[in-house]
Amino acid sequence: MHLGTTQGYSEAQAQSLVDRAQILDRARVAALDPHRSAPATGGIIDQQADGNYEIMPTEIARVRGEYRTSFIIDPENGRMPILPGSRDIYAEWREQGFGRFDGPEMRGVLERCLSPGTQVPLLGVFGGVGTGNPGGDNPVRNIQIVQNENYVVILGEYFSMVRIIRLSDETTNYPGDKWMGDSVAYYEGNSLMVYSNNFRPEQSTGILRSSGAFELSEEYTRVSGNELLLRYTVIDKNMYSEPFTAEIPLRRMDPKNKLYEYACHEGNYSLPAMLRAARMEEQGLLK
Repeated sequence: MHLGTTQGYSEAQAQSLVDRAQILDRARVAALDPHRSAPATGGIIDQQADGNYEIMPTEIARVRGEYRTSFIIDPENGRMPILPGSRDIYAEWREQGFGRFDGPEMRGVLERCLSPGTQVPLLGVFGGVGTGNPGGDNPVRNIQIVQNENYVVILGEYFSMVRIIRLSDETTNYPGDKWMGDSVAYYEGNSLMVYSNNFRPEQSTGILRSSGAFELSEEYTRVSGNELLLRYTVIDKNMYSEPFTAEIPLRRMDPKNKLYEYACHEGNYSLPAMLRAARMEEQGLLK
């Protein structure tokens, strides 16, 4: 489907996408034939089964009454304006000769359980943000927002991520870089305006590449008793040719549901095992 600058799907197009997602979901959870033959020699065996227990969203979010073709509303084509030739810190390290398994630093922060990956809350992982699905709430998008006189705290169920945001119109003044950046906020009418910078460059991901110049402006606006609209703008002169703006709807959780402690592949045995195997391979111990 060629979308061009089309911002919204028609009802029929949206239903077609939902139907396709439901077909894929039924195939995903269907029982395998216990009498199936062994995989072909040299065939690819992936880890898809590891994720089949996850809830797969099968609904399309409505934003301002539309079924959006992209979260991004500016530029009009709904695409990130990636700067030609831009390189994040991992690309720079690779150019310096470092390999994927030379050390833990070359693995992504998500794999190392240091951060939920994306710099923008609730963006893009494991199905991203929708309006819910019949199976329940996806832990990736569940958040709790708490506010007192001086701070707004946003707790994400995914990675147990906590953002402590100062309610102040002062600019950020943290002397170093932080996961999820350093944030200040203020109210403008009915909207909470949040500005963040000082992100660690290692937080760059395939979903949203970034550098140490990454800046994020967010606007949280209540649109009904059960829904907030999150509008955010990304600026990174090293990665993007211009700022881009997106909108995501946030719906109140069903009161029967709760946030739970999140565990990132307990023990992280895979990381030392990969690095150990790489050192053994370098020494000619693996054949």
